[in-house]
Amino acid sequence: MIQETGPNHPTSLYIYTDQNSYEPLARIDTDGNQEQHIRYFHTDLNGCPEELTDANGEILWECSFQLWGKRIHEIEHESVEQNLRYQGQYLDRETGLHYNTFRYYDPDIGRFTQPDPIGLLGGFNLYQYAPNGLTWVDPWGWSCTPNKINLTKAGVKHVKNRHVGNKIGWEHKSKWTLNNAEMKSTVRNVFRKPDRIIKDGDRFIYEKTMPNKIVGVTPEGTNLNKARVVVESNGDLVTAFPQEVFKDMKVTDILIFSKQR
Repeated sequence: MIQETGPNHPTSLYIYTDQNSYEPLARIDTDGNQEQHIRYFHTDLNGCPEELTDANGEILWECSFQLWGKRIHEIEHESVEQNLRYQGQYLDRETGLHYNTFRYYDPDIGRFTQPDPIGLLGGFNLYQYAPNGLTWVDPWGWSCTPNKINLTKAGVKHVKNRHVGNKIGWEHKSKWTLNNAEMKSTVRNVFRKPDRIIKDGDRFIYEKTMPNKIVGVTPEGTNLNKARVVVESNGDLVTAFPQEVFKDMKVTDILIFSKQR
């Protein structure tokens, strides 16, 4: 949602926390007299709005939700309608469903009302929203990701050449500090339980933070507890390496899942 307008409410322009984010930061309402009013969103852990305030911090709208997005109570302190829900969702007040880009989501049951438009490519549960509704988001209403990772000989060789030891020509790359078995286990763990999944062209990027585990070092020797795993659309490993920060998303990247921290 970038902007909405209609005969019975002001034109609203939405501002988000980042270029590729679906978490709302503010909205600018322009009324019939062309006066602009800035409203600020206050969200919970997964980016769902809980309050809308004005420039003075006065609460204009507030709502509390159950785990999967069902409303407990909603209060409009002023005549300000607020329909954003989970990231990428917009409430249809006539049906009570949330428009979620490619399909509708029912907060009463915590599931989509239509099967995944990409079929089993999105997983075996065709109606699942996400592993949980507290820390995961699905702004598109689908997730086209491989079902398993294939640690191919070529993929593992690529990783070992660049990110294991100090081979000539690759000194500038981050390095795994785990043994071979631990490294492969970590790669599988990042794939199975990622904090974020991005679709970059035909490839998928899985990223994860391991708060209590050092998995690698920078060329300067700084310890790293984050890792990135890149696979082809069929699940074949492209590369895997420890990193300092998550990848900066390009305009063409598609956010599949994001586990908020």
